Amino acid sequence: MTRSWRTARFVAVDVETTGLDTRHDEIVSFAGVPIDHGRIVAREAVRGLVRPEDPPAGSSVEIHGLRAADLAAAPPAAEALAPLVAVLKGRIPVAHAAWVERAFLRLPRRIVDTAVLWRALCIQRGEGDPGWTPLPDLAEGLGLPVHRSHDAEGDALTTAQAFLAIATHLEASGRGSVRALAGARWTVLAWRLWHGTGRFRSG
Repeated sequence: MTRSWRTARFVAVDVETTGLDTRHDEIVSFAGVPIDHGRIVAREAVRGLVRPEDPPAGSSVEIHGLRAADLAAAPPAAEALAPLVAVLKGRIPVAHAAWVERAFLRLPRRIVDTAVLWRALCIQRGEGDPGWTPLPDLAEGLGLPVHRSHDAEGDALTTAQAFLAIATHLEASGRGSVRALAGARWTVLAWRLWHGTGRFRSG
């Protein structure tokens, strides 16, 4: 029997970092918003700051607004991220442009990417593949509010709401299983190959 996404437990995750190179860059903030049985569990949401080993560069501060002074009193990564590790246990991660969270948090391969889900939904609607879409634009396309862009807690909440909306739409067309949502990239890849538009890229 195919398992419906509504019977599963997810957690929308977002991290803000000093850059995108895992060899040199670090997490400076995080948030996780649990989604159990089709509902956001706000009381179990987690968030926090992380003190990096090296101060964030000005270019990253311009994005997330977190200065070295803001992070000085935060715990180091191993301690700071413990609440996120706990809320991830037994849940399927959900993220937007999930390769970032997968790389920095070393998440398992089974992860739901709202950027890919949006592309699959547009294809299902007959609109074609829009390519990678920033989270605020995706939320706008779904008629959802955007909660503090480039803030881990705000982006995690926006991602959670986007996931619920897209999963509900895909469910209506018979694509609401956990397997279908986690494997949505194959829908996009098949469409791109059929239409001769090249290889799939997630971001």
